[in-house]
Amino acid sequence: MLCSGFCRAVLLVVAMLMLPAQAAAQVTRQQAERIRAAVPKKARVTPKKHRRVLIWNTPFMEKSPHKGYSIPQAEYAMKLLGEKTGAFEPVVSDDVAMYLPENLKQFDAIIMNNSNGPWIRPTDEDMEKLKKYGPDKDAVEMLLRRSLLEFVRGGGGIVAYHHAVGGNTHWPQFLEMLGAAYWGHPWNEEVDVKLDEPDHPLLVAFEGRNFRLAEEIFQFREPYSRKKLRVLLSLDTETTNMTVPWIHRKDNDFALAWVRQYGKGRVFYCAFGHRTEIWWNPTILRFYLDGIQFAMGDLPADTTPSAEVTPRIEPRFRSLFNGKDLSGWKGNPRIWFVRDGAITGQTTEQNRISENNFLLWTGGDVTDFELRLKFRIENGNSGIYFHSKERTDMHHEALIGPQADFSADGRWTGVVMEYTMRNILAERGQKVRIDKTGRKELVGSVGDPTELLKLLKPEQWNDYTVITNKGHTVLKINDVVMCEIEDNDPKRVPTGKLALQVHQGPPMLVQFKDIRLRQF
Repeated sequence: MLCSGFCRAVLLVVAMLMLPAQAAAQVTRQQAERIRAAVPKKARVTPKKHRRVLIWNTPFMEKSPHKGYSIPQAEYAMKLLGEKTGAFEPVVSDDVAMYLPENLKQFDAIIMNNSNGPWIRPTDEDMEKLKKYGPDKDAVEMLLRRSLLEFVRGGGGIVAYHHAVGGNTHWPQFLEMLGAAYWGHPWNEEVDVKLDEPDHPLLVAFEGRNFRLAEEIFQFREPYSRKKLRVLLSLDTETTNMTVPWIHRKDNDFALAWVRQYGKGRVFYCAFGHRTEIWWNPTILRFYLDGIQFAMGDLPADTTPSAEVTPRIEPRFRSLFNGKDLSGWKGNPRIWFVRDGAITGQTTEQNRISENNFLLWTGGDVTDFELRLKFRIENGNSGIYFHSKERTDMHHEALIGPQADFSADGRWTGVVMEYTMRNILAERGQKVRIDKTGRKELVGSVGDPTELLKLLKPEQWNDYTVITNKGHTVLKINDVVMCEIEDNDPKRVPTGKLALQVHQGPPMLVQFKDIRLRQF
């Protein structure tokens, strides 16, 4: 044991001597030992050729009010990922001249090590070395900008983490390349992180399991969009504290890691990297190494934007919405359209309706079925019509029949009604039986209606399930039964149209996605 400890100490001293002076001064021996122990022994795939990677540190990080975040620890971890596994040769620099075309061509990828601030703009000191490339800072900065973008478009890779997304905010094309702009960090605590696609090849490190992590957690604004990015990880808002202040996003979409194709190049971003302990987390380091190998072109991974990826369909279900357009649906394009990969129904002060409006599924009548979808609503009232009759005469309602209701104020959420026919069949929380004479009887409860309503996430995505089979109808929201009906009335409508509703009244917005149908 004494010899083993002595050997470890010798190796640790050697490792510390190999660190750049600045990093060596800030990475403690204990931290270096932890990082070295956490770095994987080998890469997941063998490099196709010798790889060189630029680990880019901003030269002014010491002036940052955040004292450099965990840049020294991250730099040490990134170097070891290359050296210990043989995946790449690391080169550390804070010299902006590295972004000249003749220098970038030496590298397969760039790791942006928490590089926040307008670092692409040369300093006075930089201009002493770069004055031959242009008459002033503006000209040299334009050259460096073009060089970086051409490097990536031509096939180079970018690996960026945490506040690298706060770099060069004066340069829109840089943010477009990375995929988002920083919009604050409402959380600096333990949060729950979910795997958006557990089977994606870049998520192997997590072994298909969601996880909990203490970290400074960002939210992002435009140009962030799932139409452009393949999102890998995101905040699990169902189990994370959502009462913190400064949450700006209303759609509950808090992505934490993604990849994208940029020209012929590849971009990998992850928001983790503020706390020092991130850099001796073995799972996170394996994830980052896979991201680096993806960016270099050694680890293939699908970068199709998330909005274009067909959601996984359960056995015997079929998708009713392609995520791109209203193929298979019929409705007024003034009211119904596709936005952000979701069917959207919207009215405004300038675009009001005087009667309820519907988007009709054109795939035929439905009888006994299970329908699953996600919905979100801002203001107003909406619902899912089923077994409905289409009317073409002068009646105000284009459709009549049963509907699985929901509304922004909660009054109609989880209610089944038949407008103009038998009216309300079951309120939220009720278990109802309708006999052969049409008499309705309350026979039980599925829960307290006030408590059931608390399961709804206002203005956020919720799951809705409608199951009806031979008169037995069940509504579920977020996998919890809202109401249940046993309908033996011979007057009930057993088959009919399927449609989505926008209700007349004040301006409103409702969205639907991941619509799947299984017919019995």
